[in-house]
Order: sequence, then C-alpha cells, then structure tokens
Amino acid sequence: MGNGIAFLFGAAFNLLANVNLLFLLDYALQAIVGGIICLAFKIIADVFSPLWQKHKDRVKDFTKLKRVKGLKLRRKKRNDQE
Repeated sequence: MGNGIAFLFGAAFNLLANVNLLFLLDYALQAIVGGIICLAFKIIADVFSPLWQKHKDRVKDFTKLKRVKGLKLRRKKRNDQE
C-alpha cells in the first residue's frame, strides 16, 4: 500500500507542476470580485424592492382616490349657439 500512496502523491505533484498557479490565482480573484459584485446587486435589490412596492401601492391608491371621470373636450352649448 505504501507504493500506492507514493504513486498518488507523485501523480498529484506532477499535475501541480504543469498547472500555472498565477492563472489559478487570477481566476480565483476574478471569481471573488464577481461574487462580491453579484452579492452587492442582490443586497441593493433586497433593500429597494420593498420601497418600490410601497411606491407602487401609493400610486395605485392615489389613482383610485382621484379617479377622473373622462375628460370631455366638447364644449357645452350656450343658449345663443345651436
């Protein structure tokens, strides 16, 4: 079994020798920054979503209260007009 473990360690270190570690660090940094940006957008959306819903409810209530019964562009006839 000792030879199997030595083989696995040798294979792992052989693979690590062929891997560009700077590329992996750059990729990890990009993933972390992208995750932070995504999390920031999610937090902003969670903060503004209730405010936006409250604004929509206010506008809906305002339109119900101040309902305009159709604007008529026709002028009323005066007594001297036909």
